[in-house]
Amino acid sequence: MSTFKPAIFIIGFLLLLSSALMAQMDTHGKIDTIYIEPYQIDATNWGINVELFNDEEIVGISVPLHFTSETKKLVADSTIFKGGRTEHFRIKLARPDTAIQCITIGLIADVGLSVPPVQPGKGRIATIFISSLDKKEIPNLKVDTTTTAPGNTLQMIMPPVHEIIPALVIKKGEKVVEKKK
Repeated sequence: MSTFKPAIFIIGFLLLLSSALMAQMDTHGKIDTIYIEPYQIDATNWGINVELFNDEEIVGISVPLHFTSETKKLVADSTIFKGGRTEHFRIKLARPDTAIQCITIGLIADVGLSVPPVQPGKGRIATIFISSLDKKEIPNLKVDTTTTAPGNTLQMIMPPVHEIIPALVIKKGEKVVEKKK
């Protein structure tokens, strides 16, 4: 709990420094992109892989997502960062909001200089697991970016503090089929 308040303060501070709320005009190279790939695990559970492509160092990432499936009641019940490109970041938050079926992922490398930024490349930064609150089947899952309180938007921070609004690509969800031996 001791890192929660400073993390919220830092995320809020970084958001205040942002100046543009439009699609990225990347003067530093190729357009940075967040890829969202939902996949079905079983009838009542889905996973969402969140991937990042960047061509410069990144020290902060905010990814607010909204998810729906017809009139089903859904919850983002867990998020993992292990094995991802930001696993070494000092602050890794996943704040679900069940009432509005959203989740906000916040990632900050470090307040000091001891944790390096994400180097240029492409790969997974998080996996979110979605389940049905009433144990009803989730036939399809729709995911999109949104704005969550207190003003979290899809963005990345490049050192020292340059905001980047990444492109968002949502891949079509596919059902994972277990192979029988």
